[in-house]
Amino acid sequence: MHTYATDAKDRETIPLWLAALAVAATLFLNYLLKALNFQVPWWIDAPSVMGFYGLLYELFDNLLWRLRFKAIHLSEIPNIRGTWVGIVKSSYDGGTETRGVILYVRQTWSKLSVQAETETSRSFSTMAVVNTSNSPESGLKYEYINEPGTFSVQTMQTHRGTANLRLTPDGATLKGEYYTGRGRQNIGIWCFTRFLLSFLPVRQL
Repeated sequence: MHTYATDAKDRETIPLWLAALAVAATLFLNYLLKALNFQVPWWIDAPSVMGFYGLLYELFDNLLWRLRFKAIHLSEIPNIRGTWVGIVKSSYDGGTETRGVILYVRQTWSKLSVQAETETSRSFSTMAVVNTSNSPESGLKYEYINEPGTFSVQTMQTHRGTANLRLTPDGATLKGEYYTGRGRQNIGIWCFTRFLLSFLPVRQL
């Protein structure tokens, strides 16, 4: 996975809160050890501020950021992780439609990867932006590299492209446009519906 940009303000504040919690946890642990008159063996390092910060960061990065308690949430970043299934309409060859396209999205608070698959090709993201619902450009934007499968037509070659997908308010649909680079010079629209919140095994082309 690679890092991604976002307009969410918690990217600025969360590290500060985690640092404060790490300091508090370290002080509490030291106080508890002294109160219990427990001597830490010399061959064991007592958890430090950095140790607690690392643990808290991993916990938040992988789990806490995406938890929702009704209207309460710890991060504004949309949770788009999961397996999506949809339709792609392309300008290629006068206009084509491909159904059963699968979009695999892996996501943590700090990293992301997007992989799209059809029967003839596979693409993977190289950079991305995930904007919040407060943004006029809410949703997912990313640049990708597309690689043709073994049985694709000979005219299809590896190429780059960009995608702009808007997330519906209920978080169930991603829809938008894509544009390919000089190698293909195609445009198209696609629409995906979230099939699973988990990441299914990648198909073999």
